[in-house]
Amino acid sequence: MRSNVSKKILRYYSNLLQKHGFDPRSVGWGDRKGKQSLRFEILCQIGKIHGGSLLDVGCGFGDLYGYLKYKKIQVKYLGVDINPELIEIGKKIYPKASLETRDIEQKPFQRKFEWVMASGITSHGSTYPHLRKVIKEMFRICSKGVAMNFVSNRVDYKTKGLFYSSPEKILAMSKSLSNRIVLRHDYMPFEFTLYIYKNTKKTSNLIFQDYAKNKGLKDKIWLSK
Repeated sequence: MRSNVSKKILRYYSNLLQKHGFDPRSVGWGDRKGKQSLRFEILCQIGKIHGGSLLDVGCGFGDLYGYLKYKKIQVKYLGVDINPELIEIGKKIYPKASLETRDIEQKPFQRKFEWVMASGITSHGSTYPHLRKVIKEMFRICSKGVAMNFVSNRVDYKTKGLFYSSPEKILAMSKSLSNRIVLRHDYMPFEFTLYIYKNTKKTSNLIFQDYAKNKGLKDKIWLSK
């Protein structure tokens, strides 16, 4: 059975869709100033996603797919959303994209994806217990990492109806899953993005192996005790 939080979120986005149609505002972004593309860019900076598999949770129309195509980033993409109306429109806009109606809490995946991402799913109708479940499930089905964004509670104003996440609380949730985490609060003043990595293997002198490899740290000063 769908949770009360999921039902609330579904109603919210259905109302936005009726009001705005195909528009960033229908998926909860109240502006048209290019910020959606920046959010996608930050999510995709989690690692080398080109050539991998990617699950887009709460994909809306599938605009992340459009961004990846525009940037010529090739991934095996699947977008899922609990709102069938958004998915129906998305299939018309991006006919080559794999999109489906699915609640990952209600119908969990049995397979894994290298990268699991979510943009904008945390800002309306969320609660910390619900976010904890979603983050845990996203991490379970990834093989490399999770990237998702949040509206920060470090703001100088608040809009009624938005859920403002504490970076400290989100970080604490993530630490129960992995000790290799990045929390980025550096690209917009009122939003942040979280990366949680699956591979926590370390070099002999306790540097994460993936980090050392990606940075080309081959010198003995880095890789030996």
